[in-house]
Amino acid sequence: MRLFQPVLTALLLASSLSPALEPGFESLFDGKTLDGWRQDGNWAVVNGEISRVKKGGSLVYQKSKVPDDFELRFEWKVSRGCNSGVYYRPGQHEYQLLDNANSPYGENPRQAAASLFFGMAPARDVVKPFGEWNEGRIICKGTVIQHWLNGEKVVDFDYADPRWFNELEVLRIRGGDLTKRGANLSLQDHGADVGFRNLRWRTIPASEGLKCENLTPMPIPESALRKEQGRLNKMLAGSKGVWKHEELKRFQADEAHQGVAVDSQHFYAITNAGIGKYRKDTGERVAGWKDTSGRIKHLNAGIVINDRLWCAHSNYPEMPMKSSVEVFDITTMQPLESIDLTGIGGSLTWVDRRDGWWYACFAQYAKTGDPARTRVVRFDLDWQSAAEIRFPAEMVAKFGKNSSSGGSFGPDRHLFITGHDAQELYVLDLPVDGDTWTWRTAIPISAHGQAFAWDRSQPGILYSIDRKTKEVIVSRVSSVL
Repeated sequence: MRLFQPVLTALLLASSLSPALEPGFESLFDGKTLDGWRQDGNWAVVNGEISRVKKGGSLVYQKSKVPDDFELRFEWKVSRGCNSGVYYRPGQHEYQLLDNANSPYGENPRQAAASLFFGMAPARDVVKPFGEWNEGRIICKGTVIQHWLNGEKVVDFDYADPRWFNELEVLRIRGGDLTKRGANLSLQDHGADVGFRNLRWRTIPASEGLKCENLTPMPIPESALRKEQGRLNKMLAGSKGVWKHEELKRFQADEAHQGVAVDSQHFYAITNAGIGKYRKDTGERVAGWKDTSGRIKHLNAGIVINDRLWCAHSNYPEMPMKSSVEVFDITTMQPLESIDLTGIGGSLTWVDRRDGWWYACFAQYAKTGDPARTRVVRFDLDWQSAAEIRFPAEMVAKFGKNSSSGGSFGPDRHLFITGHDAQELYVLDLPVDGDTWTWRTAIPISAHGQAFAWDRSQPGILYSIDRKTKEVIVSRVSSVL
C-alpha cells in the first residue's frame, strides 16, 4: 500500500485545488496556467494558486466579459496590511479585499473587506486574518447587488431604492456609475501580495428571481467620516462652479405651511398638526392625517425612509422646549411611534439619515434662547446621541433671530440648510477637523425658508414650500462651471 501513497497524495492535492464545479458554473482558472488572462508579468501560478509576485498591473480575464446578471465565486487571501479588489463592472464596481486589522482602510467599513468599495459598507465584519483563505461571492441581477463573505451575505441593496442615495453619492463622486455593464473581470494589484483560487461564474437566467433584503450597512465611525470627507473635498475641488436654481412647477397644497417630504411617487405637505399626501405627477391629494388628540403641536420637516415618514416635532414656542420624532406609515398615513428627544435640549426642526447615523437639528430662537446655540446632533440608529456639530458664524448670521427650519444631505453629499424666511439655500460640509460645519455658499431660491426635501429618486430635484400661497415648489438645483 505504501507504493501507492505518493499517487494518492497527488490526487488529493489536485482535488483540493480544483474542486468539482457547482451546476451551471464555468471555471475561470484551471489551477495550472493563466490562459485567458492578460497581465504585465507580475502574476504567476504558485502551488495551484493565482499569486501576485511582483509590482505591476491588474490581472484581467479576457475570454469573455462579465455577464450583466451573474454570480461569481472565488477564494482569496491577502498578506499583512494588503489592500486589493475584484472589479466586476465598468468604473468603480469593486469587491474590496483587505486585511482589516492591519490596514488604515479598515477603519472605514465602506472601505473594508467585502464592501462595495467607497460605496456600501458590509453589514458586519466576518473577514479572516491575513494569510488565511476567505470565500468571496458576488451576485448581481438587475439593480440588486449582493456581496458575500465566508458564507454570510454582508452587502445586499437595490441601487434604484432612494434610501441609499446618500451612501451611493460617495461612489458617484469617485466616478462610479452603477448602471454600467460590460466590463472584463479584473483582479487588482495594489502593491501587496494577494492570492486567488477556485474562480468560477455563471450567468443568472431571467427566470431566476433574486430577493433583496436591503441590509443595513455598518455605521462609519467619526474619525473615518472626517478622513473620508477630506478625500471627497479633494475629489470635488476645482470641479464645480456656481450653483443654479431653476423652478419647474408648483402644486397647491393646503398643508404646505411648515415643510414637505417626498418619495418616488408622492410628496407630503406638512403643517403644524397635519399631513397631506399628494401625487407627484398630478398634484392630486390622495390621503392625509390630522391630529385630534392635541398632543401634536409643531410638526416641521419630514423624510421618507423604509416606507415610513419621519417628522421632526416640537412644542415651539412653548417652554420648556420638548422635541420628538413622529413616525408615520406612508401607506395608511397613521402614526406608528413617537421617539422622545426632549432630553437633548432645543426645538427639533429636521432629521436626516446618512452613513448609519441619524442627524437631527435642535434649534434655538431669540424667543427661547440664543440662535448661535442651534446645533446638529448625530444619533445611532437606536437614537443614542454620539456627537454634536455646531453651525459656523456665517450660518448663524443668516439665522438672525430665528434658526434652521430645514436641512438635508443632497448633491455631492453636502448638507443643505434653510432658515425661516430668507430665499436662500445654504451649503455646508461635514468638518474634517473640529466640531463646526464647514461653510460653502448660499444659493438663491424661490422658496422663503422653511423645511424642504430632496427627491432621491431624481437627483438634484428639490421640493420646498411657499407658506403664504400654500404651494409646494418643485425645483432643480445643480452646480455649473
